[in-house]
Amino acid sequence: MYKKKFTGMLVRNLILMAIPQIIIMVALIFTVMNTRRQEKVIVHDMDSLDEIEEYYIEGKINVIFTVEGLKYAGFDSVLEGEKLGQYFYKYVNGKVYFFLLNNESAEKVREGRSSKLRFRIQRDKAVSEHIMNEYIESLNLQNVNMEGTSSIYLLDQLKYPGTWILALKIMHYALVTSLLVLLFYILIAASNPSVIRQARPLKRFGKVRGVITDIDREMRKKLLYRSDNIYVTEGYLIVEYISRIDVVKLDDVRFISKNEMSIRKGLFGKKKSRFQLTLSNVEKMYFEMFIDDEQTIDDVIYYIRGEEA
Repeated sequence: MYKKKFTGMLVRNLILMAIPQIIIMVALIFTVMNTRRQEKVIVHDMDSLDEIEEYYIEGKINVIFTVEGLKYAGFDSVLEGEKLGQYFYKYVNGKVYFFLLNNESAEKVREGRSSKLRFRIQRDKAVSEHIMNEYIESLNLQNVNMEGTSSIYLLDQLKYPGTWILALKIMHYALVTSLLVLLFYILIAASNPSVIRQARPLKRFGKVRGVITDIDREMRKKLLYRSDNIYVTEGYLIVEYISRIDVVKLDDVRFISKNEMSIRKGLFGKKKSRFQLTLSNVEKMYFEMFIDDEQTIDDVIYYIRGEEA
């Protein structure tokens, strides 16, 4: 493969162009992986309501818990006149625990169906005390000491960041898949350079694979001139850049011109001469390149024409 000079250019440029993409993808993958490892995103299974305080203190605030036997607390979560959810409670081991469910889950609970739901543990003493005070007043238990009978931790389904967690998961899989596809594409392109994007303009000369083979052969056996990134063979002019490779078929060239231009670098910089080489024909083929060295332009013209310019 290394004897195929033009193929090597295509593959090398492909790799050089892909390296920044690979670096960015790998950096994003590690960023997403690190974010998914944070406790604000990790989801834990919680088996007992007795564990709720421990989970909250340890930062395990996103939990999956099986709800059953809940009772409606008589209060709803309302925002700007819209009912977002409903409060429920459950009495376990001498303590009352409160839940805030969305409307869909609330209907299932009212029907007596148990299901695993995802919650965010919230420390909300105000809600707990408000609900308990309403019950105390309705039952005329104002003189009874109810302190400590309700948990100050709320299992809130509305605050569970399900969309964010799902988005991170999708982003993670999408980035990994994209990286694998890119690496697979590089492997395929290395063995079949005709699929490389920089090779697509060669279609104007014929089948891309055949043109690549022809240029490889000319650069190996019929190379007339080379200066840095410029190659002249008997049949082609090849100018190599990282972002592209310009190829001109010399049989298509009918007109050649050289022009000198003065270019000032910066506002107060000195003027500098630069030379423009233009190749064209009446069929609208047009190619131009700019070089600082006049001798290089003259050499290219000489080998294209086969005589002194």
